Amino acid sequence: MKLSTRIISVEGSPSDIGFQYGTQAKDLIIRNIETYQIQFKRFAKIDWEKVKEDASNWIPIIRDYDEDIMEEIEGIAAGAGRSVGEIVALNARYEFTMTPLSGKSYSECTSFAVTPDAKSTNVMILGQNWDFRSKFKETCVLLKIKQNEKKPNILTHVEAGTVGHKGLNSHGLGVCINALLSNRDRVSPGVPLVSVVSRKILNSGTIRDAIYAVAKAKRAASINYMIAHAEGEAIDLEVTPEDIGILHPENGILTHSNNFISSDANVKDLGKTIFSDSPIRWNRIRRLLLKKKKLNVSAIRNVASDHFDYPNSICRHPDPRFHPDDQFETITSVVMNLKQGRMYMTEGPPCQVPYKSVNIKS
Repeated sequence: MKLSTRIISVEGSPSDIGFQYGTQAKDLIIRNIETYQIQFKRFAKIDWEKVKEDASNWIPIIRDYDEDIMEEIEGIAAGAGRSVGEIVALNARYEFTMTPLSGKSYSECTSFAVTPDAKSTNVMILGQNWDFRSKFKETCVLLKIKQNEKKPNILTHVEAGTVGHKGLNSHGLGVCINALLSNRDRVSPGVPLVSVVSRKILNSGTIRDAIYAVAKAKRAASINYMIAHAEGEAIDLEVTPEDIGILHPENGILTHSNNFISSDANVKDLGKTIFSDSPIRWNRIRRLLLKKKKLNVSAIRNVASDHFDYPNSICRHPDPRFHPDDQFETITSVVMNLKQGRMYMTEGPPCQVPYKSVNIKS
């Protein structure tokens, strides 16, 4: 079955990649900019002109972190006919909109990794249900990047205009992301965690390099990265502005949602309040995965479609009690076979639609 999600293939130098991307996704990038103008005003209480002005302070930090990624962002802006500040703001949307949420309820994602140590599989599986605002269902793209020099090729599902998110690379490495909130978070310039740091992880050939990509970033907020490699290893990084907590698989299973789990995280965990369904989702998906005798795509779809605590379940659906702008659902469920370089993804909640397959090589 063919994906309706727009697949954008780009290659060449960082500026070439960015320009091709910006040109091909121009209409969706503009829609995202228009939507985030409203979101930033509502959650961060700042006008778009002020957002663009503030975003200019992030540019030298991103450039210092990874000059090639900053060149790609500048290329996206040129291709889409928008200012660099606007594209930086899209890439930093997590910091601009998440940190002000300390007094609001919110919905987020569930991630999992299954290593060959688990009795249910002999391959390395990484995946997540990505829950986000329903209005963004039609403004995401699947980005296929063929890079120059020694960097791996990348397959990543992103909001149009951003440089990275969940995905995998041609060196067998993959990443998934979960929001976290702590009392250390702040709205201040840094390296955008959801997009730029995840892209730096996907530019890595080894887990060691991926961990370093996280550790070296100047961070303004908290976030969770689940990173795995085709050779059978997975690790989870609970990140705050000051430190990183570490989690390893147990019985071959590693799961995460939106609250801190490791004892290394010496912070006040706001996620237990803001993401109050998180503790249930984290443990429930772990138990459901452990119960499966064989974990193939069909079995994982069954787990990812779980509706316990509906609508704020592993398979999330809109909650009619909330404002239309606050309607969240599982935008896509992603399962990655890192050895094969293959991503299986749904276009909507996995209980309603099948997984469709995309290979990084094709």
